[in-house]
Amino acid sequence: MNAKLTRKIHDWYGGIASSLSRLKRVETPPEEFLIEEWQIQKAGEHVFDNRFEAEVLGTAETTTRYGWSDASAFRLRNVRLAGGTGQVYFQNGEILNVDPLTRRETKERVLRRPVPSLAQRVGGPLVHLCGQNSENHGHFILDYLPKLMPFLERFHADPRAHILVSPGTKKWQCRYLSRFGIPEDRVIEAGYGTLEVDELWYAPILHAEDGVAKLSDPENHLAVRDALAVVLPEPYDAPLCIFASRLDAPNKKLLNEERLAERARQILGDVRSIKLSEHPLEEQLRLFASATVIIGAVGQNLTEVLCASGKLVLVMTVEEQIVPGKRSWGRAYHNLALLGGNKAVLLNRDTPWDADRNWSFNEERFADVLSRSWKLFQQGGLSS
Repeated sequence: MNAKLTRKIHDWYGGIASSLSRLKRVETPPEEFLIEEWQIQKAGEHVFDNRFEAEVLGTAETTTRYGWSDASAFRLRNVRLAGGTGQVYFQNGEILNVDPLTRRETKERVLRRPVPSLAQRVGGPLVHLCGQNSENHGHFILDYLPKLMPFLERFHADPRAHILVSPGTKKWQCRYLSRFGIPEDRVIEAGYGTLEVDELWYAPILHAEDGVAKLSDPENHLAVRDALAVVLPEPYDAPLCIFASRLDAPNKKLLNEERLAERARQILGDVRSIKLSEHPLEEQLRLFASATVIIGAVGQNLTEVLCASGKLVLVMTVEEQIVPGKRSWGRAYHNLALLGGNKAVLLNRDTPWDADRNWSFNEERFADVLSRSWKLFQQGGLSS
């Protein structure tokens, strides 16, 4: 059946079904569909030394922290996956409700429902790596690659196993998956219809349900970082500073970033503005691994700061204020930089934004913070 028609039928069916009955959400898979369950993450909290930022900005926030929840992985039999996000349903009509994004979704029409008569069968084992926002490079690295880790050893040991990714993402996601030794012919791209899967390997997104920091156990992210690590060729023309651009993003653009980069050149000298869409993955990773200073606004353009270590990182966020206990991508990226042993400063938006949440950053403030950060970094950055 035509893919567009399949999607329209599932959209129509989901709308009708959600108006007639509510979904029955279950936290525990029914026994007849469960092959195996094991814990893959224990709840915990990580506290970072934030004295560098506190010294630069003159604040009292000398530590920053985030926590994560318990999480389990599942081997399931005879399940149905619905829509491009692969919502997991059992044949009794119940939906598996252990993923934080599914739990937070109150608009049930958004959660596609399976249409068994139109289902395509997949034998498996199939590793579930599709879902909401996985088409975004940043979300894929921070949300989805960590939930691959519990299955990686099993995957390599079982030649029947394949990876299921979201529609339209296979080509670029295979570049990341190849770093884990996964070849393209073992990756399947989902459609927008229904799949019947004989055996599914499933783990939820591993960050805390409240999503405050949008990160999971540091061990997960460090495992991803190790897989993405690159060896710099000799010689390599490493820049002193990279300014990770968002000008090719659909929204939340930092409109005056070119002027900010010029101010950075007045302080640092060698500053290269880079659009990651213009560089292959290997070169992106090399740039983040080799630069001494990394600057950018929060977004997928800055996600590979995960691969940086011992750097000075300035993170600008579209948020006007970071409220303790509230969800914050700005704080998540700041923590991500700290996770690699970098010195990091988080700067909140200080000007109005437009309808697309595009914004500018005060250039004098930027130059002042960068200058003080660079001076402190050169002095050792409160390393003791």
